[in-house]
This record gives sequence, C-alpha cells and structure tokens, in this order.
Amino acid sequence: MRYIDINLIDACKPDDWDVNATQWLTDIQNAQDKSAEFKRLGSKWSPFKDNFINQFGDKCWYSEVPRIGTDFNVDHFRPKGAVKKAKESYAVQVVNGQSQKHPGYWWLAFEPKNYRYSCQYANQPRDNGGKHDYFPLDNETNRVWSQCSLRNHNAEIPVLIDPCVLADVQLLSFEKSPGMAHSRYDQTTDKSKYERVRTSAKCYNLNHKTVKDERLKVITSVQRDLELLESIYGLPLASKQAMQVHSGNAENRLIEACNRYAPFSAAAVAFVKPKKAEPWLANILPRLDLSD
Repeated sequence: MRYIDINLIDACKPDDWDVNATQWLTDIQNAQDKSAEFKRLGSKWSPFKDNFINQFGDKCWYSEVPRIGTDFNVDHFRPKGAVKKAKESYAVQVVNGQSQKHPGYWWLAFEPKNYRYSCQYANQPRDNGGKHDYFPLDNETNRVWSQCSLRNHNAEIPVLIDPCVLADVQLLSFEKSPGMAHSRYDQTTDKSKYERVRTSAKCYNLNHKTVKDERLKVITSVQRDLELLESIYGLPLASKQAMQVHSGNAENRLIEACNRYAPFSAAAVAFVKPKKAEPWLANILPRLDLSD
C-alpha cells in the first residue's frame, strides 16, 4: 500500500461532476427507497477510473495488485449502502425503543474524497475477505448517522487502514515473512495497531495466496538485484566494467520496482530503503522513490 494524497483526488473529477453530483445527491436524498434510486441512477463513478489510473497508476490502492484482464471498482471507503460493524453484524442504533440499521453513508456517494480505486478481491466478498459494506470503527458511539460533509466525520476512527492516511500506510511491514503483509507492531508493543493491520489484511485479502505469491516475486527480484549490486561493487575495476550491463539492468529494475505506479512497490521499498546509505546504491538513489 502506497500513500495516496487525498487532496489530489478532486483533480480526477470528470467534466461537470460537481453540477451533476449535486442533482444526483438531491435525487437520493428525496427518494423513499435510496437503494432503488441508486440502481435507477446507475454507476456514476466509473468515469473516475481512467483519471485515477493516470494520476495514481493502474493498481489497487489497497493491495497494489495490477489490473490485468479484469475490471476494478471505485470503492466507497465509507459504504453508501448497508454498513457492517462486524462481518456478521450491522451497525445499529436504538431510536424510540426501536433498533435501526445504519442507512449507509449515502450522502458521501458522490464525494470523490470517499473513493478508493480497488481490485475486486479487496472490495467484493471473496474467500472470507473483501471490504464490501464492512466499515468498523474504533468507537461505535462516534459513528455519523445523518447527512453532513466529509470533514464532519473526523471523529470516526476507522479500524480499516486507509491508503489516503499516511500514518495508516506506515503501519504495514513486509519484512517479517517475505510475501506477507504484517503490522510493524506486535501485540505487546501496540495491540491496537497490530489488530488494525490484522483486520485490514484479512478484509482487503492482502495475504490471499494469489496476492502473496505475486508480491513475493517482486521481493525476490529486488533482493537478487541488491545482492548483485553489492557483489559487483567490491570487484576490481576491470571486473566492474565487464559487469556493467548486468549492474545497469539491476539498477533499472530497482528503479522500476520502487516506482509508486508499479505493482507491490511498497514491498520493494521496504527492502531497498534500509540499503539507501550503501555506496553501491548511490548512483541511482536520486531516482529511487523510497517515500511511503
């Protein structure tokens, strides 16, 4: 997971979005059956996809899986329909003695800052994972239940880590068991952060076998190239020159692997970053994107 600057999302709006979104939201607000009205309006957020790709790359913001031979979703981070606080239970509140389900954050359905570009394994129900309508909070009493602007949701502390929150992205680690996504913290040092990553990894299918195996390929390639550059650096000058093509290819692969547009680049960065002070990386250090 690489950090996505939420302030850049508005730049991805399709033409006339604000005018159209105001009308669509009015239609939803006035509808007795909001679910039916969403179906009548159809998918309005699909036009964001190409703009998201151009701005942030063609990969899932949660898992960093590339889009190959499939379609991706524009996920509503705060679900626009039903809201589950646990996989088997909905968010509810008691009003006048009656239990009511959360109506969904329908008022954020056309708020671009609530959108996340997502693969189907991270967003749709798949193999006991998939975010879908799951949106647990650290404290249910802070959940917003009625229409307001996105900024008024700041008291909500989501359990799921968010690619648009830098501190959340920095919770992930890939070094403990190569190929797997873990928390930087364990249960003894910070149980809350550990649990957030554990829950998010399961929800987003970050460690699904197909995802883990592809991430491991990137890590293995990065480790191999780092070892190659280190070994070449210690050779006599004549031997270095003879290996110049190989070292150049390794450098180019590392630059590409760390490119934030590249699949699983967060894992690549996790293994390159500790080596950034090494002299054998000095030649390409300015071209390596090692930021979160």
